[in-house]
Amino acid sequence: MKAARAILIIVLLLGMTKVAASGPIGIYGIVEKVIFEPNNKAPERVQVWGAFAYVDGARGLRVSAANRGYLYFKLPSLAPGFTDHSQVEIVKTEWADLKAVAGTGQAIGFGSWSYIADFGALRPDARPIAPSVILERVPRGGAQIDLRVRPASEAPTSPATYQTNAGIVRLTDGGNHAAIVKLLRDALNR
Repeated sequence: MKAARAILIIVLLLGMTKVAASGPIGIYGIVEKVIFEPNNKAPERVQVWGAFAYVDGARGLRVSAANRGYLYFKLPSLAPGFTDHSQVEIVKTEWADLKAVAGTGQAIGFGSWSYIADFGALRPDARPIAPSVILERVPRGGAQIDLRVRPASEAPTSPATYQTNAGIVRLTDGGNHAAIVKLLRDALNR
């Protein structure tokens, strides 16, 4: 009887507690322009302008609201504790791919970060603060980053480390991605 009562109490307590999820997130976007810093020949940072939304990689095609503005990234070699220098060339290639699709209206998916939160609480226009946290993958754990869509009025500071997944993936206007492409296009037209 005592064991059954203890189990019932645990179940009730768990039911009253909001459980935070975690998992991988990527970004869906339509890129309008890409600005390399300090220059095109030796980029260390990049501003990616357009409309963007998070995609919950752990739970299929759940997508956040979309926002227009820019994302700001740096090379992995500039992140504290980074040791895998082979990633730098892969990231530079992806940045060139982002530049190639810029201005074409092509919807894409890219990158891979981690989040700890209720996915619905993650907003691309809000700074990641507890209980919603976006993490970059670095040796010896993760570090909280600012991976939000910044408004044009905001100066670029504190870039997030760019992290690759499967490269730049083009989304079609139909099928499973039709609603996502519409969401991104609507954000561009606001």
